[in-house]
Amino acid sequence: MRKTARQRLSGVYFYSFIVWLIYMYVTNEMGFNQVGFGDYTISIPTLADLFPDTILISIVWGLIYLFIILPLGASMEWFFLDIADSEKPSWRTLLSVFTNQNYMRFFVASLLSLIFLFLWSLLLLVPGIIKSFSYSQTFRLMRENPEMGALEAITESRKRMNGIKTELFILQLSFIVWLIVPIIVLITGIVMDSQAISATADILFFIVWAFIGPYFQTANAVFYIEQIRKADWEE
Repeated sequence: MRKTARQRLSGVYFYSFIVWLIYMYVTNEMGFNQVGFGDYTISIPTLADLFPDTILISIVWGLIYLFIILPLGASMEWFFLDIADSEKPSWRTLLSVFTNQNYMRFFVASLLSLIFLFLWSLLLLVPGIIKSFSYSQTFRLMRENPEMGALEAITESRKRMNGIKTELFILQLSFIVWLIVPIIVLITGIVMDSQAISATADILFFIVWAFIGPYFQTANAVFYIEQIRKADWEE
């Protein structure tokens, strides 16, 4: 799957990297926005930092996250599914979730998934992680089955992932090799109680995740094609 993902990204990696970088910034997944090295500070303001820090603004940003950023995750999965399907990717795919026929379906699916994962995580961390794999194919199933409702898609994803969650876990775990250096630097910073080293680790995590993000997302899309969609064809 990783090999197939690399093949699909050939020729479109730079474009997908730019789209992924913008997505990381908009969703505040950059991992850091301010790190200090002694008297020097590197700062990347988030969108929220551009506005006054008031209760009203905090409420507004909470609503923006709930109604815009949360469903945007579905569009990002579609973007990389197009790449995995050898189709020409377009940033317009990211906006397709906000069309009249799509928005409410994907907003409800995003919200229900978030609630379900939160409730499972209240039991223990492990059940929450397991369920995150169970629900992982929800948005892709909804895209290819326009008649499918939010709860139906979540249930269908859970059924389809039965017996193959370990395969997806191993696939995603294999990317941890890219994070070995940042992890070592982070541990060193903690052990030595060094703010500069810990700050370096934050930057390394961001750089690595920014560059492998498109690869990781495309590999997950290939998993869907080979394990979920292919099963439909075989039936």
